[in-house]
Amino acid sequence: MRAICPKCSGTHLRKKGILYSKSYECNVQRWVCVSCKKQFQTPINAPTNDLPKILLFDIETSPMEVYVWGLYKQFISHNNIIKDKKGNEKSWYVLSWAAKWLYDEDVMSDIVTPEETKERNDKRVLKSIWKLFDEADIVIAHNGDRFDIRKLNARFIEHEMNPPTPYKSIDTLKIARKEFAFVSYKQDYLTKHFKLNQKLSTEFQLWVDCINGNQERLDEMVEYNRHDVMGLEQVYLKLRPYIKNHPNLGVLMDMDVCPSCGCEYLDQTEANYFTGANRFTVYRCQGCKTPYIRHKQNSNYVKTNLRGVAK
Repeated sequence: MRAICPKCSGTHLRKKGILYSKSYECNVQRWVCVSCKKQFQTPINAPTNDLPKILLFDIETSPMEVYVWGLYKQFISHNNIIKDKKGNEKSWYVLSWAAKWLYDEDVMSDIVTPEETKERNDKRVLKSIWKLFDEADIVIAHNGDRFDIRKLNARFIEHEMNPPTPYKSIDTLKIARKEFAFVSYKQDYLTKHFKLNQKLSTEFQLWVDCINGNQERLDEMVEYNRHDVMGLEQVYLKLRPYIKNHPNLGVLMDMDVCPSCGCEYLDQTEANYFTGANRFTVYRCQGCKTPYIRHKQNSNYVKTNLRGVAK
């Protein structure tokens, strides 16, 4: 298959050599587009076009301003949210987002301006990430199902924006909790534990300075956000072989490929997977090393209707 430039969809490309990528944990082919000069890379043994649009993203939101009676185990009513002079609640809004397409070197981002922070107006920022969601077949985030996606949906409907076209979601936090017994499931811990692209250190004052419209601190926030997305991609690729319910890329591509990464090179193992009624051959992907089952085999044994009897 021919590679396609992710920026201009051009096919006039030049190879820049092969290298081993610690991020992807495999060899990658480096390319440069002759038309738009964009540089990108694709994993070896994976299809270089026809891959679904897989978006990794992360958002940062502002804190709310509220009246409280104390600091410990407080139940805070929505009536406690402070209002500005116009009577608008000083509730949360989206400060910034960062995102990248899987395997693409470019990280996209957007953040509110100092003027927009004064009005708590995130509509422009929401429109830019909505366009990416509308393109995506799959979106990936850490705690995305519980936080990021629901937060974005809340702001989409607040600004009377239509829902993006349907997409599948992968939550790396859910996967880590379900499949592993790590000391911690935070992305910061996982990147340190596996020696990946670690989160930048920060403090709560950064958020306070951002909602006060400090441009220097807003620049720092979006850089923090962008760094998170690069670490997220590495965490996803590390956990991917263990994702049992990964959206089937073969269905999205309408091709006989690895369901997890789209690789065409599959090794048949000697193992079999058994259900109560059938036996399946187990294959392992050469690209992402994910094992999966396919090709139901006819069993030669005689089915019975025997059931256990309580003693």
